[in-house]
Amino acid sequence: MSADKQLDIKTGSSQDGQGNDVSEGHEVSAYIDPVKEAKMMRKFDIWAIGGLGILYMLANLDRQIDNRSNIGNAQIAGLPADLGLTGNQYGTAVTLLYATYVPFEGPVAILLKIIGPKHLLTFCCLAWGIVCLGTGFVHNWQGLYACRMLIGFFEAGLIPCINVYIGMVYKKSERGKRSSIIFAFSAIASAFGGIFAYALTQIRTGTYFSTWRALFIVEGCMTIVIAPLFWLFFPATPKDAWFLTPEEKEMMKLRYELEPSFGIDEEFSWKAVIDGLIDPKFHLHWIFQFAVDISLYGFTTFLPAIVNGLGYTSVTANLMTVPIYVWGLITFLFTAYMSDKTGNRGYWIGGPLVCLIIGYALLISVDNLGVRYFACFVAVMGIYPTTGMSLMWLSDNAAQHFKRATMVGGALTLGNTAGVAVGQIFVSSDKPRYIRGLSIAMGLAAVALACVAALMIGMHIVNKRRAERIRKAEEEGSPLPSIPEKGDFDVYYKYTL
Repeated sequence: MSADKQLDIKTGSSQDGQGNDVSEGHEVSAYIDPVKEAKMMRKFDIWAIGGLGILYMLANLDRQIDNRSNIGNAQIAGLPADLGLTGNQYGTAVTLLYATYVPFEGPVAILLKIIGPKHLLTFCCLAWGIVCLGTGFVHNWQGLYACRMLIGFFEAGLIPCINVYIGMVYKKSERGKRSSIIFAFSAIASAFGGIFAYALTQIRTGTYFSTWRALFIVEGCMTIVIAPLFWLFFPATPKDAWFLTPEEKEMMKLRYELEPSFGIDEEFSWKAVIDGLIDPKFHLHWIFQFAVDISLYGFTTFLPAIVNGLGYTSVTANLMTVPIYVWGLITFLFTAYMSDKTGNRGYWIGGPLVCLIIGYALLISVDNLGVRYFACFVAVMGIYPTTGMSLMWLSDNAAQHFKRATMVGGALTLGNTAGVAVGQIFVSSDKPRYIRGLSIAMGLAAVALACVAALMIGMHIVNKRRAERIRKAEEEGSPLPSIPEKGDFDVYYKYTL
């Protein structure tokens, strides 16, 4: 059957991603069969979302960016002792990754569309895998520091590229679930990292080839093998994906015509970059990102040591973290699904933040080991949903591609400076309970909650004022014209709360 027969072509006014008219006159629009569209997007999910999720999982195992399971598990597997680390040199090793990671996130997000995600991400994946492999052969703190900085450099583009790519391909109502699936691979990596570390501790190794070396070597080799497979199967462009039929390619092209906010054909301009940097929403989002990233990097990096401090042996501590991450994965998937279904982001980010604050309060104030272990389950409910969905919320409310890329990349760049601070907040001298680090993280979680409230209230007020302007203009018989070039500053654009 031809594409013309599958697609019901109609004429009328074009609409933006919110369903609002954005242009006047007689223009061509189209209706796409939702059943066929859903089938096409499921196929796209398998290859695109699956591929990005695997890269994200490998990154979390290799460096790690979110839970850093390798460096966290390596801590209790003997890395500090074998390398002769003293004082807070381990915390410094955690911090140094961000000396190279943070400065390059924003630029890479902007370059994604210019270079193409397939080539850019394949190169970065292969490079960080090689460095991870090399980490297994370091002899001193100098070698460890160098490897951490190199991994940060090559992984700088991963998270911004993932978020910008989702904004290029998926509608607002589709982004939350896809984002949760990709970022759920972080929880999978954390759980797998604990199981994998436990398995390696059961293998007797020689004096040189210790357990922590095996962690980096094996996981580095996994990444090196996956990189060329990613290049082979990941779609070069959404509209010409190799796995789509001719009819599905036509539907994909029509999706872009009906959703101009995707910005797939938008040309780069410095004005879009500047607009993103001066947008008040951007500044609230990067402050929010910094506040929650302290928890993301701190709590999950040092979780094995925290559980170890509950009285478990180092081997058992690795296994005891697995249920915590599995629960975090389940809650993330649920909140992302409900966020898409209800069309609301703020409430489904604010709720988990409350859980995070409660979990920290229990860890800080309670001495009972069982309650403190339970508190880890409560706290993790507020880590993955907040960090994952916040970037989707930012993407939802930036209508143009390069403005969106600038805001996402900028929020990650400034927010991820938390990685520089976390190694100095969760210091070795505070082991095993890390009271000071957890207290600071709890305070910042409260700051993040205030940012969510400010964003929701502010955007609600703007939406209400725009609706009132439109209503008054229509009553006066002079409807306001839409100006698509203004993006989310257009009077017809409605923000997602």
